Amino acid sequence: MKNLTVLGVVILMIFLVGGFVFTNSEGNTGNVVAPNPQELQGDAQLVILQQENFNYKDVTANAGKQIQIKADSSVRGCLRAPFFNIKGKKYSGYLRTPEDILQLPALEKGVYSFSCSMGMGYGKLIVG
Repeated sequence: MKNLTVLGVVILMIFLVGGFVFTNSEGNTGNVVAPNPQELQGDAQLVILQQENFNYKDVTANAGKQIQIKADSSVRGCLRAPFFNIKGKKYSGYLRTPEDILQLPALEKGVYSFSCSMGMGYGKLIVG
């Protein structure tokens, strides 16, 4: 009887923690980057990563222009190291300060998923 009670408590804790993790997104998808890319000189555009809960907010960029990615002060921990795998080529960097930049090439229209360096936080770069 004692083992059955302990097992029941452990299972209950797993469901409670799992429910908190998967339902604490307040109805948002919990993914990537900043709303409206800022135009830079030439053919580049700036995208600012923002964190929401344990993921990135979704961000957008324009197709056909190089992308420069920065992180604002809301981004913490391993989310400061975004990782992209675009057509088999890997792009990553550590955005420690507001001046640090991760450069991506000009992309075609589509949705590009990315994660932090540890694979714990996720986001989407929506190129239109």
